Parts: sequence; C-alpha cells; structure tokens
Amino acid sequence: MVASLGATALAQGTGRIVTVDMQRIFDQYHKTPVARAKLEETRDQFTRELQAKQEELRKHVEELNKLREDQERPEYTPEVREEKRKALNEKLGEMQKMQRDLEEYRRSHQKILEDQSLRMRQSILKEITDVITKEARDAGYLMVLDKSGNTLNGLPALVFSQDAMDITQDILRILNRTAPAGSTP
Repeated sequence: MVASLGATALAQGTGRIVTVDMQRIFDQYHKTPVARAKLEETRDQFTRELQAKQEELRKHVEELNKLREDQERPEYTPEVREEKRKALNEKLGEMQKMQRDLEEYRRSHQKILEDQSLRMRQSILKEITDVITKEARDAGYLMVLDKSGNTLNGLPALVFSQDAMDITQDILRILNRTAPAGSTP
C-alpha cells in the first residue's frame, strides 16, 4: 500500500514521502529529560513517603508482638490478661487499617505516577507532531512516516528508506532551538 501511495505521489509530482525517527526525536528533545527528571523526583518523593509509612507499620507489628507475648504471662490475673487481650485486639485493628491505608496509598500514587507520565509523554509528542506537521506542510511533503516503530509481529514497520529522505535531524534542530544552553542531549 505504501509503495502504491509513493508511486501515485511521484506520478503526480506533488511531493515526497519522508521519514522521521520519532523515538530518537523524543529522546533527544530538550524537554524530555526535564520531564523525566520531574517524574523521577515525584517517584522518589512517593518512595520516601511509602518507606516512612512502612516503617511506621513495622513498629506497629513489633508493638503487636510485644502485646501478644505480654498477654500470655502466667503471673497476670485473668482480669489483666483480658485487658491485655483487648489492647491486643485494638492494636490489631489499627495495624489492619494501616495495612489497608498503605496499600491504598501505594495504589493511588502508582496511578498518579502513571497519569503524570502519560500526560508528560502526550504533551511532548503533541509538540513534536505539531512541528513535524508544520514542516511537512511548508516543505510540501506528501507523507511523513515514522521509521522507529515495529509492527505487531515485531518487524520494522518501515523496511527500507534512503537516508536522504530522513528529516529527523531537521526536526530536532527546530525543536531544540529554544533549549537552554547545555541542555540538549
């Protein structure tokens, strides 16, 4: 199908088909490492908070184990053992709530990270696509194909293209024009 489109375009003389490496453009766009760093910073913050919550839970488990041992002491009267048992049950309920809260925290923050990552990726890809579209229109290209992807079979979607048809470097130059000094990969 691509070959027939290319033959039709050449016959009409209306433009060329060019290629880009979207993965390379995404990776080398100056905004990508900044967005990844922000995402990593958020991930690190969540990890620190999660570790603090896990440490708190660990302390509760230790307290629970001490109460469990304490309630079994033979020197206590049945009334004292009953009080210890009630305290143990309360502590057990608190620990179970903490476990549920911890799991909810982990789940919700994992979703937040996934959403943030998706928004970051979509935003950057939109900027890249807008630049490619504008440049393709301005240059009169008939079609721009991404040569970085694979098909569902794991094979390259674009089997062959001449390097002269690749505009990846041109797109990178345009996108990274506004990069702060020293930030372009």
